Amino acid sequence: MQAVVEQPVACAVIGCRQPVRTLGYCSAHYQKRRQMVATGRLHAAWIEHAAPHSIPDVILSRRRRSDSSAATPASTATPAPSGPRVWVRKKGQTQSVGPQGEEGPSAPSILPTLRPAEGADAADTVKRWAAEFLATKRRS
Repeated sequence: MQAVVEQPVACAVIGCRQPVRTLGYCSAHYQKRRQMVATGRLHAAWIEHAAPHSIPDVILSRRRRSDSSAATPASTATPAPSGPRVWVRKKGQTQSVGPQGEEGPSAPSILPTLRPAEGADAADTVKRWAAEFLATKRRS
C-alpha cells in the first residue's frame, strides 16, 4: 500500500505558484478579488472555485476610483466666479484691477536703483548694479 501525498492545488490565476487558500485563489489573489468586489470592478472571469491556472491576472489601476472617473471628463468648462474677487496686480501694471475693471489699491513702485536712467545703455546699468552689489558685500 502506498501513502497518498496530496499536492496542494495551485491558485486559479495563470502563472501564480501559490497554494489555494480560499475560493480557488491564493491569499494575495483572494485579497485582490475582495478589493475588486468592494470597488465594483470584479472581472467577469474571476469566478469562485475556478480551476487552477484558468483565470487571467488583472492589473488594477493605482489611482483611487474617484480620481480615475473624474479624469475622463476633462473637457468641462470652468464656471465663471460668482463672488467678489481679490484685487490682482497684473505683471507690468502700476494699478491693481478689480473684477469689474475698477481701480484698486496702488501697487508698490519699482525700486529707484533698478530704474534705467534717461539715455543710459546696458553697460552703464551693469556697472551700476555691480557697484551696488559690491557695496552690500563690503558692509557684511
